[in-house]
Amino acid sequence: MHRFQRIIRSLLMQIAAAVVLLISIAAALNDWKPSTDWGHWRLGHKTDLEFLTKNNLTVTFGSGAPNFDAVTRAEFDEAMAKAKAFNKEYHDKGYIVLRYLSTSLNGRSESNQDQPQKHQINLLKFYNERWQDFEDYLGPKPQQDPTNWITVHPDGSFPHYRYAPYGQKTTAGFETWGCPDNPDYVRFMEGKVRAQAETGIDGSYVDWTHIAGGTCYCDYTKQNFVAYLKKNLPPQVGERKYGTSDYDGIDLPQKRGDKFWMEWIIYRGHVVAEFHRRLRTVARQYNPHFMISGNVYGGFGFGPIAYDAAGNMEMLGREGYDDFIYSEIQEFLDTAPRKNEAGLKITNSPALKFLTAAAHGKPVIVYATEITPPIFPNPTEKCLSGMAQINIAEAAANHAIFREKRETPPGATQIYGFLSANEKSLLGAQLTSNIAVLTSLHQYLADELSFAFSASRVLADNGIAHTMIVEDDLHSGKVAEFDLVLVPYLPLLSTRSQQALQRYVENGGTLVILGNSGVKDEFNLPHEQIALAGLFGGKEYPAKLTEKKVGNGRACYIPLAIPASRFLIPAKEKGEFTTFGPTMANVFADIPEGYTRSRIDPALREKLDAVEEQITKLLDGRVTRLVDRRPYVEITTMVPDDRSRMLVHLVNYDVTVDGEITPAKNVNVQVTLPKGKKAKSVHFDGALAQMRPLHFASVKKGTAQVIRFQADEVQIYGLAVIELE
Repeated sequence: MHRFQRIIRSLLMQIAAAVVLLISIAAALNDWKPSTDWGHWRLGHKTDLEFLTKNNLTVTFGSGAPNFDAVTRAEFDEAMAKAKAFNKEYHDKGYIVLRYLSTSLNGRSESNQDQPQKHQINLLKFYNERWQDFEDYLGPKPQQDPTNWITVHPDGSFPHYRYAPYGQKTTAGFETWGCPDNPDYVRFMEGKVRAQAETGIDGSYVDWTHIAGGTCYCDYTKQNFVAYLKKNLPPQVGERKYGTSDYDGIDLPQKRGDKFWMEWIIYRGHVVAEFHRRLRTVARQYNPHFMISGNVYGGFGFGPIAYDAAGNMEMLGREGYDDFIYSEIQEFLDTAPRKNEAGLKITNSPALKFLTAAAHGKPVIVYATEITPPIFPNPTEKCLSGMAQINIAEAAANHAIFREKRETPPGATQIYGFLSANEKSLLGAQLTSNIAVLTSLHQYLADELSFAFSASRVLADNGIAHTMIVEDDLHSGKVAEFDLVLVPYLPLLSTRSQQALQRYVENGGTLVILGNSGVKDEFNLPHEQIALAGLFGGKEYPAKLTEKKVGNGRACYIPLAIPASRFLIPAKEKGEFTTFGPTMANVFADIPEGYTRSRIDPALREKLDAVEEQITKLLDGRVTRLVDRRPYVEITTMVPDDRSRMLVHLVNYDVTVDGEITPAKNVNVQVTLPKGKKAKSVHFDGALAQMRPLHFASVKKGTAQVIRFQADEVQIYGLAVIELE
């Protein structure tokens, strides 16, 4: 009996020792924690140590789990072991490793001219023959096969996409997409992301962050949309807006103008965001620091893509959803930052400022233009180097990371070396200014105009440093950081948001309101009383430009009449750009055709120029700006939380598609320092060389300290570091 007890005790001790060992191993694995500081992220497109070292890169693409339907279980286990070893090797060398994760369902039709059929998806064979081999990841085989997961149009047909490299023909392969309302599809994707997390990679960017336009009309979506309405559309609002609160009896809306259309497109974005949140939750059970990002295409603007394809960056950027943002914002050469053949500045800075605002300081990766032939007509080394540098510079100046693909020319190596040498200054820095432009995708989802992106473009063209904020920032306290907030015609603003802006003014802020902002509530119904109009003493806005002192601050109203043209910009139609969605140029004016490619309606630009003049006047010179007009130079600023320094970024867009750079000479810069701070020193370089001390002059304007200095030359990217005390 005693001998038996000793044996049991010994076994228990061995088990306990094994558990301790396993815990120790797990702890060792979990010691690695990736940096999430934008200033550290420089992304390399291939996992080659010589390449990464040469280019001073810190983030790369690791080895992930194979697709379940592409391998046997034995092959899967072998690949997982190799992936874990590979990723550990790169972690041991200090690299952050990310991985692509697709949400699409792939298949192959007879030819690239055929209409794909549901039974042609590859996953169907896996479901029928090998699902049981992966039940530990996927759970029991669902009753409905994967052909039932596909997003569908009202008539039951489904969308698809055929990929081809630029300039080449498509093949018989196709992609379609699962519905994030379908629990079987979601469970399958949870298994995929779990496998990715188990390899030890630091995160995945989830491709096809969307619900294709015109979908999904499956039974699960109908059920979930009704539940969403019951939770988010109060019965009295439903009655007032649509004449019913019997949501169980509604038909799903199919087009603009149908009942519940606005709620439908908001709901679709909500579903995508919640899908990401679920993937993140599952992945973090196996890798506690795992990061999720979507991949939202922004070539037609982030308002139109939220409207048509459910990629709502403001939802995805919230805490607990995406941990970093990855976005394709390219439209081939139409979006390549530069001076174009007509002498116009092509800039993505409004879009980048928005992404940074939506991400709330988390890293933002942009794939803006593929620096590779045949997109570029004359891809010499000079061309590729110039284009790489302007893309990287534009991203860095707006708190983003540019992703190169296939080509890393010498110009890229040079600017990466400069960013690496100055990483200590970049770490912890957040894009900021004393001027903020309030943006809101909610306007687009209500088929309303708004002009945040165009206002950003005009401010940048006038040499004014600024940043963007989103509606969530009105309620987090962040709005209090700014001396002035511009509301650039936002017709929909909830009472809560308007009251937050009222408090901002009363506490000392300056508010500039363009047009009849906030005349409607978040449900797109008229306010009985416009809270913001109350700043000027009435229930409605005044008829002319009006300034008024309110509490400790000031409010300024600038009238804006919306013409019959709605400031719309004649633009190419779908199919003339890419296959990713409609331009929606017939609905919205605040689109890249205007703010990226400098085609803002002249009457609107004139009004926005007047807004810039009013901002400068209201701040009485307390503006960070280029002192002299520079049509191709933009300025942005950053400050870390400890306010120990201030960064000033200068980007010179005077570079052609052939790589011809015209340096900006003797650029005079004025910088408004953070409240209570003085400049101790200024160091600058505009040639990607060594930072050097720079003379500056200081003057006090009210309670703020303002300094001026001259940057002798900015080739493409200039950086000034102001030490504060």
